[in-house]
Amino acid sequence: MKIYFYTQGCKVNQVETENLKLDAESKNIKVVNTLEESDMVILNSCAVTDKAVKKFIAFTKKIKKSFPEKKIAITGCGADLMGQKIKGTADLIITNAGKTNIFEYISNESDFITDISTVEHFEEFNETLVKDKTRGYLKIQDGCDSFCSYCIIPTLRGKPRSRKPENVMTAFKNFIDNGYKEIVLVGIHIGKYGHDIGYSLKKLLFDLEKVEGDFRIRLSSLEVNEIDDEIIDLVINSNKFCSHFHIPMQSGSDKILNLMNRKYTKSDFIKTVSKIKQADPLASVGSDVIVGFPGEGEDEFLETEQTIYDSGINYLHVFPYSEREGTGAASMPHSVPVKIRNERAKHLRQISESLNFNFAKKFFGNNVNILTEKDNKGLTDNYLESTFLTDIERNIFIKAKVVSVTFDGNLIVEKING
Repeated sequence: MKIYFYTQGCKVNQVETENLKLDAESKNIKVVNTLEESDMVILNSCAVTDKAVKKFIAFTKKIKKSFPEKKIAITGCGADLMGQKIKGTADLIITNAGKTNIFEYISNESDFITDISTVEHFEEFNETLVKDKTRGYLKIQDGCDSFCSYCIIPTLRGKPRSRKPENVMTAFKNFIDNGYKEIVLVGIHIGKYGHDIGYSLKKLLFDLEKVEGDFRIRLSSLEVNEIDDEIIDLVINSNKFCSHFHIPMQSGSDKILNLMNRKYTKSDFIKTVSKIKQADPLASVGSDVIVGFPGEGEDEFLETEQTIYDSGINYLHVFPYSEREGTGAASMPHSVPVKIRNERAKHLRQISESLNFNFAKKFFGNNVNILTEKDNKGLTDNYLESTFLTDIERNIFIKAKVVSVTFDGNLIVEKING
């Protein structure tokens, strides 16, 4: 069997697909790089927006029309959302709860459709690692129960479920033993890690920090109210953690944050980023912002823009609000025209480019530590992309001097000998 994977959506989906690819190869199932080569397509779908759902349904219809002989298996959040409704465009439907055992269902030619809300425990799996990889993504958690008014994910991913700390530790050490130099901790909501098993993310971080070896740890997204002084101190002062936080803001207006059912204020956000910057002015802090949420007038948008500047963050991921059936926000009044949403998103992306460039400029003429990647590229611990002027070995830590900075915030560096 030859399988082509098509993945939508978040980093967790991408990580899960990579694990499925390696699992397939361990079962002597050939993974191919083009649709044309395949016998079967596995679509790891996203349903965070209506646009994402329409995209994967259109993709499956196109396959059926152009390649009617190919089998299609749909998994991921789209499978949880649509269930049997997509049976006409898919041969097999495997919801998130069955994703780790997908090849068993494919072999038996059977669907697996289970209500994710009934799943109580983290679905364990064994990562099959590639020895020449630089960065490893370690899934420690799944699910969310925050129920932000714009988000359908709690319905599709279920309640928060944590991987047992001993299993996290085993997988973590396995990454290191296989030569990975950076391990990124990922999940749907990693700040919820441990709540269901009498543990905590903070305790896990302290445990991982004690592991010996030549590596660094990067955190994925954490909420404002999940970052306390101890976590800031650990990340900033330990030589094991990257000086990088990603903290979703979503809006810089307290009115909109309340409508979004976010459990903090703009002052909380500014205060937390300020604490990080006081601990290390060169720590990188990024954020997510949704523009055009129902009720966001010009005043609220300008308030968000001002909060971005007041907080001192270094880059943004900007999303125009998208209505999602099944969420509280979908029926809210005072909808913002799509044209205005897109204009606001464009404006904030321009601000993000400026913020990133100004942050990168601070490193001009300075020395930085870089984890090298392919094509003479690399990444600093504070999340700045770098390009070497000479050929360098891949997957090692190198001290380099910044000799130039491009307008997109890329550091041009020279290796420091000795």
